[in-house]
Amino acid sequence: MNNNRIFEKVKMKVAISNVKEEDIAMNKNKFNIGKGIGIAACIVLSMSGVAFATTQIINKFGANSSDGIQTAINNEYYSDVNTEYKDANGISTSIESFLIDDSNFDMNINIKFDSNYKLQEMLSNEGKIDIMDLKVVNEKNEKIFATRELEAEEMTSLYKTEQEARENYDSYMGAYSENTEMIRQNELKFYLTATGNPIHFPVSQKLKVTFNKIRNRYWQNGEEKYIIYKGEWSYEIDVPEKMAKSNIVNYKLVSISDEDYKFESAKVSNTAFKIYLNNCNGISWNDNECVETSNGNRFYPAHMSDGDGEISVQGDGKVRYYQTFNLTNYDATDNLKVHIFKSNGEEVVIELVKDN
Repeated sequence: MNNNRIFEKVKMKVAISNVKEEDIAMNKNKFNIGKGIGIAACIVLSMSGVAFATTQIINKFGANSSDGIQTAINNEYYSDVNTEYKDANGISTSIESFLIDDSNFDMNINIKFDSNYKLQEMLSNEGKIDIMDLKVVNEKNEKIFATRELEAEEMTSLYKTEQEARENYDSYMGAYSENTEMIRQNELKFYLTATGNPIHFPVSQKLKVTFNKIRNRYWQNGEEKYIIYKGEWSYEIDVPEKMAKSNIVNYKLVSISDEDYKFESAKVSNTAFKIYLNNCNGISWNDNECVETSNGNRFYPAHMSDGDGEISVQGDGKVRYYQTFNLTNYDATDNLKVHIFKSNGEEVVIELVKDN
């Protein structure tokens, strides 16, 4: 893995904040207040400041999942596991469903609070519930996902310097979004939407899911406060055969209308289409950029996070472009056209053919 890229990630993730008071609920009957050093973990936004889109129609994996995910769901590419509820200190959780392929990982977790908790009050004052230290690995202990807070905590406990962290720590490199939906009086559904850029999610036979901290964030007197409910919740779930293998299909270049632009790769999975180009001088975002199938259907960018689209200047001065579109294997044709645009409005057309 590129050390410079790791260094930038570590700089974002590992920062020791000022000492601040935090409320830690040790159990449902006795609440203790303590002080500790908080980890200033990266907020789940793009490095360019673009947040996850929230206009997507709510589907099985929440409002932040993409149209590509919805297409996969429509084609039954997901797994309902409905694990047994596990209780810790009056909070019971169960994994309901998940989806994983090379490009995306989505999961639903049901969270039930017993009568000692007042969920309506917890959600008042702009209150939010999230899982602070969610971690998912596979049967080979390869990391599928981990929250920024957990990784920051692990890195600062394992290594004394950023140099050591960047050389030794294997972090989750993708972007992600977490949100919740209240479904009953004292029950909510937690949605995780994670993208695998720039690294594919590893092929997995089993997923091991663990977390110990459920957090309630809220505002009081103009300041953000939080209470952490501690427990131990862990699950091991099987990955169905259809998800336990790569579904990537590669495409190769036929032609590009601006020959100065250099094609690197293009691939489609069951949830997304990704294309990478270099030397893209003058390239700019445009509402009309899309990938077009041979039958004339057009699919537009997922716009889920910076992990799904970026224009960046490399160390050698060349401009690199990559984008994630909502085209999937379920709609892809042997021949594709990608339409992108320069800042002056000039269209660049990339013609591709399936690499059999």
